Amino acid sequence: MKLFFRHNYIYLILFISLTFMVLGCKQQVKQDSKEIGNGGELAELPDFKSIETEQVFVYNCADSLQFTAHVTSDSTWLFLSDTTLKVMPVKAGSGARYEGNSYLYWSKGSEAVFQKPKGSFMTCQSVPKERAWAAAKLRGVDFRALGQEPGWFLELQKENQLKYVGNYGEDTLIVESPEPEADSQDKRTVYRAESAQQTLELVIEDTPCTDIMSGFDFPQTVRVTVDGETYRGCGRYL
Repeated sequence: MKLFFRHNYIYLILFISLTFMVLGCKQQVKQDSKEIGNGGELAELPDFKSIETEQVFVYNCADSLQFTAHVTSDSTWLFLSDTTLKVMPVKAGSGARYEGNSYLYWSKGSEAVFQKPKGSFMTCQSVPKERAWAAAKLRGVDFRALGQEPGWFLELQKENQLKYVGNYGEDTLIVESPEPEADSQDKRTVYRAESAQQTLELVIEDTPCTDIMSGFDFPQTVRVTVDGETYRGCGRYL
């Protein structure tokens, strides 16, 4: 009988020990999933609403990977398809090198070297034409458009505001985002807004468009009318 209780006591101790080990492992996995900072430090995503185009770089790596880098004075944020992480500067013989969580980002002019954990080094080329679009996306912009002669651009945040910058940056109109008027038959969406002194109408058509200045292709054709003056251009949803 004593032998029976002794065995049961041993089994009970083993069961309790294993239970605590499993719970401990689960807690560690949960903790590791939050570690997006450098060297295992916990890092929260900052507010990217004030990001400028000059702080953003977009890269293509051997046609197999595209990522965005937001460079600040003391660190860099990397935006990949499967993760967002913060990397910190380290000494380098040339260029600007950043490391964190076993990732490497090393920019050298129009090129960069990039490495994922346990991955091979990749040589990446910058894509200047995508910088303004990537910066707008990080700011929370849902749709962006541009046009030429005179140069203008427009950024729409559906839950916030509609911003139009025209005449090569000299004219700016910011209004609250109006409710869209969708026309499924003509495949277009119309936004009408006004401020105390100005009116704006934005028409987005689901027809291909080519920018006359750069020759780049876009999926949407755009028409903007500000105080009776109409401007045409191209755009895309972000």
